[in-house]
Amino acid sequence: MIKEINHACGKLNEKLGVSIPLPNPGKKTMKITSACHFVVGVSLVAAGVVFSSKWCAVLGSVGVISSIALLQESGGKDEQ
Repeated sequence: MIKEINHACGKLNEKLGVSIPLPNPGKKTMKITSACHFVVGVSLVAAGVVFSSKWCAVLGSVGVISSIALLQESGGKDEQ
């Protein structure tokens, strides 16, 4: 997915005439980021349950889902 987004942004950069380098994270970086998202997400879900805060629980759920998506994305990526 990151590769497709970088490709689309690269086309847009060419049309606009700008040169902005886009990041291309490696497998290790994506796994570390996934772990961080998971920890923060679970913490927010726990805080949402303890403090009866719906927005906190929803935000935590989004963080956990994000970590799962990143982990799957890193699975198909070659080490750089």
